[in-house]
Amino acid sequence: MTSSSDDLWRPADSGGRQEFWEGVHDSKDVDGVSWWQSVPGLSLGLVDSTGLRPDEPIIDVGAGWSTLVDHLLERGCRDLTAIDLSATALQTVRDRLGDAGRQVVLEVADVLDLHPSRRFALWHDRAVHHFLTEADERADYVASLERSLRPGGWLVVATFGPDGPTTCSGLPIVRFTHEELAAQFPGYRLVDTAGEEHETPWGSTQQFTAVLMRRPGGQDSRS
Repeated sequence: MTSSSDDLWRPADSGGRQEFWEGVHDSKDVDGVSWWQSVPGLSLGLVDSTGLRPDEPIIDVGAGWSTLVDHLLERGCRDLTAIDLSATALQTVRDRLGDAGRQVVLEVADVLDLHPSRRFALWHDRAVHHFLTEADERADYVASLERSLRPGGWLVVATFGPDGPTTCSGLPIVRFTHEELAAQFPGYRLVDTAGEEHETPWGSTQQFTAVLMRRPGGQDSRS
């Protein structure tokens, strides 16, 4: 696990994080951020491999402008939630989905202090966890995950890999190997690993590392 936090400014609390990410989404075009992709192939492949039924609840944390919910809707998924700190980003998603996505729940919320009213069958995170450069933040993330994911639920997390960028949007990040990323979720079973060389909208590449993990308990939805 490699951190790039030395001497770089970063938001210190939830209010600061919300202000920062609202500013990012308010000042840029959808394809003006490095993580943008029209088809989230890495994420979709891992979600598809779980074999979840279309009516199972899925949450995408730190969703931003991601098109994951669009593609899951096309696959027939009917119980989708996306959270982000930016109301601007979520409104863009709402407008993009239109009537087809009227049942999708889009909520302004902090992944480090998430208290959902129910639990989900799958937790998805692409490009949030690597911003958690402090141990206490990663502990808060896991606590939110534990409150949100039901026993037997699936976890998909994608971060910058060991050869990925050292900063993103001017913020420090932490880079992970597959083994290091899986170790962030003790007690969860590693089911699969994946990765990609993500091409940014301006043609550079970013290495992503991803894991598919399973929380103990519950029944296997694929049986």
